[in-house]
Amino acid sequence: MVEVRLGVAILAAGQSRRFGETDKLTARLHGRMLGEHVARTLRGRDFSMAAVICASDAHPCAPVWRECGFDVAANPDAEQGMGTSVAMAARLAMEADCDRLLIALADMPMVPEAFYSSLIRSCDGSGGIFTSAIGGTRMPPAVFGCDHFPALAKLHGDKGARELLALGETCPCPPEWLVDVDTPETLAALESGVRSPS
Repeated sequence: MVEVRLGVAILAAGQSRRFGETDKLTARLHGRMLGEHVARTLRGRDFSMAAVICASDAHPCAPVWRECGFDVAANPDAEQGMGTSVAMAARLAMEADCDRLLIALADMPMVPEAFYSSLIRSCDGSGGIFTSAIGGTRMPPAVFGCDHFPALAKLHGDKGARELLALGETCPCPPEWLVDVDTPETLAALESGVRSPS
């Protein structure tokens, strides 16, 4: 059986502009900083490359990210938009000779480990793209085969990987798993909800 080298990048370099003055990833959700949750969900897997792409390697969540087995990679171009972080993730995956790359967002704390596993399994035997979706809207987390790394590495600005995601096969899931925390109101709603992040 051929070993598949899987990399993972958690994107955490956003500017939190809609959240106000506070770095949203340091806001508390169920007793932990918001930025900790996805790393804790994904820790313990056998990744060939695991990195959190952030604006500064001195981020308050960095100790937990490292404890969970992730390298902390500072994106010097973070202010230029998410595309630069996706590109950095792809370059790290290429340097690590990965066959697949899982891209997750640090502000999506509700995605359960089982769904990440389902996305990863969907890629077995395929070099394609498998993406989360709510209805017809495709979004991270997503897994990309290595054939797509060069295109990802060319992304820039605030564009993200939307055009590539449009080419992917979808893995539908409940919309509440894909809530991204952009505002204090969204965080408060999750904090008061009955369901905790995994």
